Amino acid sequence: MIPPLALRFRLEVAAVLSFALPLWLLTPTNAAAAADPLSPAESRNQFQIAPGLKIELVAAEPEVIDPVAIRFGERGELWVVEMSDYPHGPAEGEPPRSRIRRLTDRNGDGRYETAETFADKLLFATGVQPWKGGLIVTMAGEVAYLKDSNGDGRADVRETWYTGFAEENSQLRANHPTFGLDNRVYVANGLRGGTVVDARRPDAKPANISGMDFRFDPHSGDYAAVTGVGQFGLTFDDFGNRFVCSNRNPLIHIVLQNETLARNPTTAIAAASGDVARSGFESKLFPISRAWTTSNLHANQFTAACGVTIYRGDRLPEAFHGNAFTCDPTGNLVHREVIHAGGMSFASQPGREGVEFLASPDEWFRPVNLSNGPDGALYVVDMYRAVIEHPQFMPEELKRRPDLMLGNDRGRIWRIVAEAAETVDESPRRADKPIADLSTPELVALLDHTNSWQRDTSGRLIYERQDSSAVEPLKRLLEESPSPIARVHALHALAGLGQLNADHISTALKDASPRVREQALLLFERTARDDQSLRQSVLRLSSDDDAKVRGALALALVPIAEEAAEVTALAEIAVQGADDVWTRRVVSLAAGSHVGDVLAAVLKRNEAADAVSDELIADLAAAGAARPEEAARQSTLRALLASLDAGDLPAQRPTSVALLKFCQSLARGESLSRLRQTLSAEQQTALDGVFQTALRQATDEQVDEGARAAAIALLVYDSSAHPKLADLAAANASQAVRLAAIGALARTSVEAKWPELLGNFRSESPAVRTALLNAVLARANRTQLLLDEIEAGHIKPSELDRVHSTRLLSHPDTKLRQTAARLFADAIPADRQQVLADYQIALSMPADTLRGRAVFQKNCATCHRIGDVGVNVAPDISDSRTKQPSQLLADILQPNRAIDNNYVNYVVVTEDGQSLSGIVAAETATSVTFRQPENKAVTLLRTDIAEMRSTGQSLMPEGLERNISLAEMADLLSFIKNWRYLDGQTPLGDVPTN
Repeated sequence: MIPPLALRFRLEVAAVLSFALPLWLLTPTNAAAAADPLSPAESRNQFQIAPGLKIELVAAEPEVIDPVAIRFGERGELWVVEMSDYPHGPAEGEPPRSRIRRLTDRNGDGRYETAETFADKLLFATGVQPWKGGLIVTMAGEVAYLKDSNGDGRADVRETWYTGFAEENSQLRANHPTFGLDNRVYVANGLRGGTVVDARRPDAKPANISGMDFRFDPHSGDYAAVTGVGQFGLTFDDFGNRFVCSNRNPLIHIVLQNETLARNPTTAIAAASGDVARSGFESKLFPISRAWTTSNLHANQFTAACGVTIYRGDRLPEAFHGNAFTCDPTGNLVHREVIHAGGMSFASQPGREGVEFLASPDEWFRPVNLSNGPDGALYVVDMYRAVIEHPQFMPEELKRRPDLMLGNDRGRIWRIVAEAAETVDESPRRADKPIADLSTPELVALLDHTNSWQRDTSGRLIYERQDSSAVEPLKRLLEESPSPIARVHALHALAGLGQLNADHISTALKDASPRVREQALLLFERTARDDQSLRQSVLRLSSDDDAKVRGALALALVPIAEEAAEVTALAEIAVQGADDVWTRRVVSLAAGSHVGDVLAAVLKRNEAADAVSDELIADLAAAGAARPEEAARQSTLRALLASLDAGDLPAQRPTSVALLKFCQSLARGESLSRLRQTLSAEQQTALDGVFQTALRQATDEQVDEGARAAAIALLVYDSSAHPKLADLAAANASQAVRLAAIGALARTSVEAKWPELLGNFRSESPAVRTALLNAVLARANRTQLLLDEIEAGHIKPSELDRVHSTRLLSHPDTKLRQTAARLFADAIPADRQQVLADYQIALSMPADTLRGRAVFQKNCATCHRIGDVGVNVAPDISDSRTKQPSQLLADILQPNRAIDNNYVNYVVVTEDGQSLSGIVAAETATSVTFRQPENKAVTLLRTDIAEMRSTGQSLMPEGLERNISLAEMADLLSFIKNWRYLDGQTPLGDVPTN
């Protein structure tokens, strides 16, 4: 029930009241509470949904309150997880408020009108999975099992199965227990990890799930950490591919599994999962609500991606099947991604550019989860709250907003179906009896159903029952079903019953569907790797047309044996999948200690004009260099040298790039010079020729910058060329060449050049400065040179940005750290310190945000932009949520305390005697562009610049206090902190009411 407006707490503060508040609690004078909530019918009318679809109400308050997850049971019931604890949890002395409700649709009209409480007084419940007549539940710190054993509708059995999951922020807890195709239950980590133990078997080995998700067998209790780290969301496609999500990442595919990686623990793999959809700043959303985000820099991007679900039903048009849907409750929308194959993983693009799958202008619409239903529809879990952000991630001024808990008496569940579909789901979908009452052979028949819920639930019940009467029907399904999905289910069901044998796998390896062949390889990997009769059949799939099949074969081979057939098969997989980063990773993993042999086979294919990619050769070279076996390192280097054509090195030949990666990746304690001694005279000559050619190219100004930079990087590993690197670092060369030379020189033991390089610091460009600072801070003796230059006044402390000054002030060497502290303490002139002290009173003065906007426009807008005021020349200061007003005040009055290298002011004198100043906005080999106040840009040819030096100061002048009074400073700080609230749509903290 919606409370009358008279009972709603509204922020309608007269302008005069704002003067009673310190600026960090300041409320814009026209602030108002969020819009009033809508009834379910009104909210439904607000939705904009993809053409050809419609949305229907399934359940609403009071039957459902604060829903965060749902799952349909095998008797047609709808299980709803309610998290009324959100966000703070129960008050001290009060019981937890999460509960699980059982909803039923008694009259078959599609509305689940009857609700009963199955379990309550749970703490931060996040998900459920039906199992053996009860529920597996994720909640605070544990996975538990709840069951009604006496038929009264209430859970009287509560067993704690696993404990040790992290208990931190209520958004960041283990969630989404989901039964998978492989008969295991998977749990998303929640991002905070933990050390999980089996409460029933205290002697079992704990599982550290830091950076991992969790999996267990509900029958045996066996459990393990698994790759992938989901925040709130976990889903599978029709063939068992697992996907998760996190705030800024709407669709992550888990590609590699822990058990595979564990078979070759000495090969480092950069990642086991990857984004499928655009994420972070690259993501694009199109809300039709105000969609307020905590950081204005994240507007119209994913900031709260959750509930990712692959649609696998049959009640939407075929174009939607297999699509990924992800909620973003801060944007009041559900986003759709169309997935397609992409090597061993997937790629995707938005369902429709410029418009979302489901969106609403109703700012209380908070979709947090999705589900496939027994009727083939897509279900949406709507928490329906005024505020969804957790206070922990809010700026201070919002943590006490009065509408924080509004909506904790509401919640909705929606169903999406094709527009032409009947509201009531008729036969043949609505069976005469619940799926729970079907015989085991009848359950097997449902594995051929077009709707995933029917298949998944049948598969789970078959695994629960462990009924041998399923075996023969499953064999027939494997052999006779026209559906690849059904045949895959049959394979895994047989495995779950312990009845999968080599004949079944052999049959599946020859299946017409690549997805069935892929699953056969995965099952071979898990259950039959030592079966030599199958191994030959498996190796024949190295030339399969499907990238995922070839990748699955490589995974099954990890690590390969010494047999030539396996080396040949892996080389074939590598060449065919060379453009796919996941195939390259898996090939390196599978090659193991035989990586040199695989590389040699790949390079022979390259000589035969198969155009093997640079990346593949480089990745194999790096893997070989990092191997702990000396024989593997030697064979990899010899394979590279056997293919080199020194006349084309180092830019044109992929093997030169690979040689660089080889050198950079050498195992600890190994060196190229030592490995050189193990080579034949002919091979040593070939290696020396590579470096001679690299030296020629590095010093040849006619060679393009990219080739020179590549050659310079290689010369790090030739000590005889190090003096030339020092010359190049100080030369009047292009920026790209100098940056390469400084980076290379930093990795050598040559020290004589650093005083000269630091002596020219003030005339260097921002990029070169950064490179120099990174180089000198890497070694203590060079750091002392930097401190000497600062003490001599040649470099100002303000010319070091915050990153590098922090590194100095926290240096592990006590003497260097103390010297830095002394030099930086003296860096702020006394008059600036006094001005800052004088203006401290502004922090507690009454302030007016609107007046502050005018102060900003007059004094700051020529270089800074906030909202629609000003220009972006200087650093972006619009996102001030993490800065205290005292920090902002110091930045304004002491602009030269620490300056980002990209925003240091330069003075330039041209050859004809003109002078100008500005920050370096862009550089090329021939020109420099300077950005000046009012966003003016000046581009000069390098040949026209007679002198260019840093002032050591910010473009922002000191002395702004001469134009800004104390009262105006309070107003200005208020504007910088509170500008986003001027529209009056976001309630802030508590304010006086009289």
